[in-house]
Amino acid sequence: MERNEYIESFFKSLKSQLADAKIAKDGKSAKYQNLVVSANWSNDLWEVQVQGDTEEQIQRQFDPLNARSSQAAANYFVDALRRLRGEEPLPRPPVMHRSIRGAGRGASSNAPKA
Repeated sequence: MERNEYIESFFKSLKSQLADAKIAKDGKSAKYQNLVVSANWSNDLWEVQVQGDTEEQIQRQFDPLNARSSQAAANYFVDALRRLRGEEPLPRPPVMHRSIRGAGRGASSNAPKA
């Protein structure tokens, strides 16, 4: 994924979960009620922060090489925005994890030995 694609994907996901959110024309911020979520690149990390009429500071940095996805980042900020407004976080289906059992074993490792 290209650098700006992470941020675009983040805001698309945020908008899909918060219908009232308004994405700025530059695609690097969104307004939800009286809160503004902004995302920018800082060296090799992308930084997301919430500003507005709240005393709580919310700021996270994401490494695109280690981050699970921009979807996971959006989920975190959607839940945080909803909590700041006294709303419950959105229910989400459980995340399915792939099992890597047997990784590294050859295909014939379970075959009977001659």
